[in-house]
Amino acid sequence: MSLVIEADAPEEMIEAAADALGQAYRRLGHQELATRWPACVAVSIVGVAARHGGGGAFWPRWWVACRHRGSASKWGAAFLDALRAFGLRAEPDAKHSIMTHAGLGPTAEAPRLHLDPFGHGIQRDGVALPYPTKDCLLVFAEDGRHLPAELPPCPVWVAHPRDREPTADVPLRIIAEGLLPLGWDGWRLTQVDLESATWLALADGPHRPVRGQARPRLLIDRRLPGVTVPDGSAVLAVPPALRLPDGEWLVTVERAGAAPAAPADPADLWARLPRPLLGTFTVTARTAGGRAMRDTFTVAEGLAVRHDPPVRLFDEEGLMSADTLFSTEPGLTVTPQALTFSPRETVRRITCVASGQALALVVAPPHMRVLAGREWSTAPLSLTVAELEELGGLRFEIPGVREGLPVEVVSGGEGVQVLTPHARGDYPLRRVLDTVAAHGHATLVVRLDGRAIPLATISPAPQTTPDPWLCND
Repeated sequence: MSLVIEADAPEEMIEAAADALGQAYRRLGHQELATRWPACVAVSIVGVAARHGGGGAFWPRWWVACRHRGSASKWGAAFLDALRAFGLRAEPDAKHSIMTHAGLGPTAEAPRLHLDPFGHGIQRDGVALPYPTKDCLLVFAEDGRHLPAELPPCPVWVAHPRDREPTADVPLRIIAEGLLPLGWDGWRLTQVDLESATWLALADGPHRPVRGQARPRLLIDRRLPGVTVPDGSAVLAVPPALRLPDGEWLVTVERAGAAPAAPADPADLWARLPRPLLGTFTVTARTAGGRAMRDTFTVAEGLAVRHDPPVRLFDEEGLMSADTLFSTEPGLTVTPQALTFSPRETVRRITCVASGQALALVVAPPHMRVLAGREWSTAPLSLTVAELEELGGLRFEIPGVREGLPVEVVSGGEGVQVLTPHARGDYPLRRVLDTVAAHGHATLVVRLDGRAIPLATISPAPQTTPDPWLCND
């Protein structure tokens, strides 16, 4: 193996490794990552690059994948160290090495094509192509890079003859229409999503493979928000379909606590099971040559959930009170059919029943939380000046809201200071010390849709009364 991308790591492995590395970075810093987990560092960073492409957007996408911003230079240094641990080629520039090992680096033996999808068309080595040179399929990444070989499982731009529409093994979803300049009459430029496709081609033309898709895959849809099994795993409202590459595959389905695994029809996994489906299922697909896929998931088919409000924010008492309502399709029952959450409650339980099978589920409506120290809190914090010096930073999370919102320091009903986060995402509490000393009590709030949401109240240091029996000079 000369490139990391040749390891062909599963997407779920890349996601899990990125998340674990983000947690390790927060605890240990970047220096130990490549020493302890070089394979995780190399495969996950390259996997994210291959999925999303390069350009200036790579590091923000990596920070989203690992759930920690960190430093681009430090992440890059960890990646180069990981390459050296395996004796792989490492350029001095980390970004260049990442793109090379993701199969996205430019090739020296061929002219480089680039696309501007908004009117300037396709260029070769910086010079505009006045007309298409042949009847072909030209594919470009979102940032305009030409993709001459394998394609990423994400949105791409496709230039093609108008009378030969691109096809795939799934219906292609058109995201946007682009513009081609004069001279490209009879051609069309569209952006399509390849997330669920295993190949792309012109009608009657050769197939262009989509990277990482030449393996069995379960197509997951409709995870129930705020509903999990007791171990925290997601619950599906719709059973997944199975996509298999070409070849002979043996597929089995097994339900936890029921009979042993039984053969299933790959075209319809669930044809031999009573509906609606309820329980935890394991699907296994294997070939005579030994290739295999095994995945476990939980389904409550036909269950629908509505949280009111959709995300619980803070008020003075804690989390906003919330109601959760459930509805089901015929054959499935849920008890109770509605839940009410008080400000201090975050988790309740329900029981679903179908075809004589019962399944206990955990319901936790999406809610915000705040951290100052080691433990997350689901209510505004009460802090003292002395604690500000010890804690150092504050962090908060609101589901569906981007990071980086300013935090306002309010005293006497007026904003007196604004805090912005460090690169690592936390807000420096020590910057509030002088403000609290000058104004007394203060409240930290974040504003969302015009509403001030309290994060913490800060009290000044208590004043001590001199002991009359001691000399206080």
